[in-house]
Amino acid sequence: MAEYERRIAAVRERMRARGIDLLIVSNTSNWTYLTGYDSTMPSCYGVGLLPLEGKPATHTAELEVPCVMYNSIVEDIAVYDTQNDTTTADQLADVLLERGYDGKTIGVEMSYSDTFAIGAYDTRSFLTLKGRLPRATFVDTTELVLDERVVKTPAELDYMRSAGKLTWLGIEASFEATRAGATDNEIVAAGYHAMIAGGSELLSIDGMCMAGHRAGLGPHMPFKRTTLQDGDTIFLEYTGTYNRYNAPTQRAAVIGTPSPLVRRLADASLETLNLLIENIGPGRTGDDIAKVAQKGLQPVWDEVWWHEVYGYSVGLGMQPTWTESPTYIALGAERELRPGMTFHLPICIFTGGRHGVGFSETVTVTEDGCEVLTPGALRAPAFARLILT
Repeated sequence: MAEYERRIAAVRERMRARGIDLLIVSNTSNWTYLTGYDSTMPSCYGVGLLPLEGKPATHTAELEVPCVMYNSIVEDIAVYDTQNDTTTADQLADVLLERGYDGKTIGVEMSYSDTFAIGAYDTRSFLTLKGRLPRATFVDTTELVLDERVVKTPAELDYMRSAGKLTWLGIEASFEATRAGATDNEIVAAGYHAMIAGGSELLSIDGMCMAGHRAGLGPHMPFKRTTLQDGDTIFLEYTGTYNRYNAPTQRAAVIGTPSPLVRRLADASLETLNLLIENIGPGRTGDDIAKVAQKGLQPVWDEVWWHEVYGYSVGLGMQPTWTESPTYIALGAERELRPGMTFHLPICIFTGGRHGVGFSETVTVTEDGCEVLTPGALRAPAFARLILT
C-alpha cells in the first residue's frame, strides 16, 4: 500500500503542476501501476479516475468488479451497464457530472506513446485527421465491417470446427492434469501444450482457469499458483485458434465429491446450455431465446451471480479478445438470427468467493436450428457427470 500511495502522490504532483483536477486513465497498464489492478481481460471497458484529492475510483463493466475488488486498492466503483443502449462514454459522462467535474480540468490519455506496438489509430489520430482534412465529413463506421463479418462462409465455419477440436484437446489435457496437490499453473500448462502442439496459433485470449476459492470470483480472475485441494471446484474456458478463428468452450470439475450446491450449479448451467442449443434458429431474436433459456437458471437464481448474456458472436479474433462484435443472445437483444451467425454460449455462474461452474459450446445458426462447432457437445452432459462424481 505504501508503494501505491507513493506512486499516486507522485502522479498527483504532476497533475497539480499542470492544473489538472481529474486524470482519466484508460491505459490499463498505467492503472495497474497505480492500483494493482489485474485481469484476464484487460481489454474490457474500464477507466481509472484519479482525482487531485480523495480516493481513486473506477468506471468499469460488472464482470471486472471482482478483479477490481480482489486485485487492486480501489474501493470506489461505478459500474458500466452493458445492457444499456448508451455508450461507455455517455455513461462515463454521467459519472463525471454526478461527481461535479463539469467545468473542471480533466486529463485524458488520448494515445499510447508507442503506436507501433499498440496500433496507430486512436483519439489523437482522429483529431489529427479532422485538423488536416477540414473539408471532409467523418462518419461512424464502427459496425460496417462487423455487420458483414457476422454471417460466416462455409470455409470460415470449417476453420471454427478446426479451432473447436484444438479447444477440446486443451480442455481434456487440463482435466487429466487436475488432482489434489496440483496448481492451476500446472493445469493450464497442460492445456496450452496440448493446444499448441495440436496446431493452434497464438491464443486470442490466455486460457482461463479459476481454481479453489478463485473459481467463485468470476471468469476473469487470473490463474496464480493456486494449489488445489479435495472438494475444490475448477472452471476452465479455452479456445484454440485456427487461421485466427476461435471456438471457445467452458467446462467445470470438482476434485472429490461435489457438494449439493455445486451439483445444483452444474445442473442449472447444463440445463440452460441445452435450452439454448434446442432453441437457437433463424428468424428468432436474442431476446426470445434468452427468455426461454433463463428458465434453466431459475432453480439457483437467488444463490448466484452471472453476467446475464447467454451468447455473444465469435469468429475471427486476435488479442486481446475472441469476441467478434456486439451481437448478443440476451434479454432486450432484438436482432434476428440468420444462418451462418456464430455464437459462444457461456453459461458460467458463481457464488461469490466459493464456487464457480461453467459449461459452454460454440454454435452456428443453420437453416433449421443450430450446429455445435465444439466437439465436446455430445459428451457434455456425460462428461460433466463423470467429473462431478
